[in-house]
Amino acid sequence: MLLNIPYKIITFTCKPEDELYLPVFKGSTFRGVLGRALKQALCTLKTQKDCLSCPLLRTCYYAYIFETIPHRERPLPFGYNKIPAVPHPFVLEPPLEEKRHFTTEDTFSLNLILIGQAIQYEPLFLLALNLVASHGIGKGNKKFQILHTSTQTFQLEIHLNSLDTYEKEFSSPGDLTLKLKIITPLRLIFDGRLVRNLEFHHLIRALLRRVSLLYYFHCESSLPNVDAKRWLNLAENIEKIEDQTRWFDWERYSFRKERRMTLGGLVGEVSFKGKLSPFLSLLRAGEVLHCGKNTSFGLGQFKIVELSPLKRDYSPAKAL
Repeated sequence: MLLNIPYKIITFTCKPEDELYLPVFKGSTFRGVLGRALKQALCTLKTQKDCLSCPLLRTCYYAYIFETIPHRERPLPFGYNKIPAVPHPFVLEPPLEEKRHFTTEDTFSLNLILIGQAIQYEPLFLLALNLVASHGIGKGNKKFQILHTSTQTFQLEIHLNSLDTYEKEFSSPGDLTLKLKIITPLRLIFDGRLVRNLEFHHLIRALLRRVSLLYYFHCESSLPNVDAKRWLNLAENIEKIEDQTRWFDWERYSFRKERRMTLGGLVGEVSFKGKLSPFLSLLRAGEVLHCGKNTSFGLGQFKIVELSPLKRDYSPAKAL
């Protein structure tokens, strides 16, 4: 089985007009101001606080992008009724440097990854960031300039092989060793709790769910028929051989809930060993789409830093 998920990366290079102060983790700051700017620009019923009860919900671009509430004609598919929300059709990758003070001599970059149908809303994202730049961000609402914008469009090809292929892969000789670097806090839920001791099957559970829901709600109208139980049985056989992850807590202020929230997750490096070949396509997709909770803030970003021996190319992305 092959899932095709188109995506577009928009990279913004920016320069402060005045001294700019931002938090160590900048994702929630940019996500918050982008959402508020777009809502102010697009919301017709300004007095309507709850998007879910708004009569314009089905035709509202803001609700689709930033609230992502499923319509009645596209309900949650069977087996996914316990998920708290539909994944947003975009990922924000904020500036990763930990510095908080930016001068007029500095520049910073951020990426927006638009997924599936959200690609057609690129002009709205451009509008939102231009509004943010002119209104200001961070302490004191300092303005910045957008020096340069570049875009690239790709297509993820995610191979969810048949059971026969799985069995071939897992009966073949030789193991692979995989090292992942978790760049921004990874928040995974398993058995109702945040995962603090990461096992390989935790990651595969989250990626299978995320890829399936993104495909169903933002790409095609049908859900792929994936034997998740078989996938997870295979994933549970993968051995963790080194764990250098740590828990990282950070705070954000939620304007919607009107309170500060602590959001923690795992960062660092972790290594696994086993017959990993069938999972590589899914992991490569996760490098683009991120994984876990709060990906629209930039959380759950990881990359494969070591993979050996590598016998063939499993990269799913093709430029369009």
